[in-house]
Amino acid sequence: MVHISSFAIIKKGSKLLLEKRLKPEFSAGKWVIPGAVINYGEDPLAGVKRVLKNQLGADAGKVELIDVQSYGDKHWDICFVYKVEIQKVGTLSQDVEKTDYFELRNLPPEFRDDHREIIDTLNTRKRV
Repeated sequence: MVHISSFAIIKKGSKLLLEKRLKPEFSAGKWVIPGAVINYGEDPLAGVKRVLKNQLGADAGKVELIDVQSYGDKHWDICFVYKVEIQKVGTLSQDVEKTDYFELRNLPPEFRDDHREIIDTLNTRKRV
């Protein structure tokens, strides 16, 4: 199985915007990078814009593709990672408890490991 996802790296200064999830169950109580598996046939850029609107109630301003990452063990993940500017966070999805900005060096302990891997890869490639 292949999962194709789009993720939004949204920064305020040196801080990264994360969302604390309520759903789906495997992410409940975890902090994550705003993002999701895109719809079949959906353009990854359109996907990241849709995700921001649906999850954060935010309209994407400037959007720049900064990385494409590939992972696989139980299934294959292809991740399109975008640097995105937003004016503000709006009305959150019912799946999102809250959002907050965190220093990259001090991410919360409840940060999902697979999302930490995305950040670590960006750091290694000097893209965040």
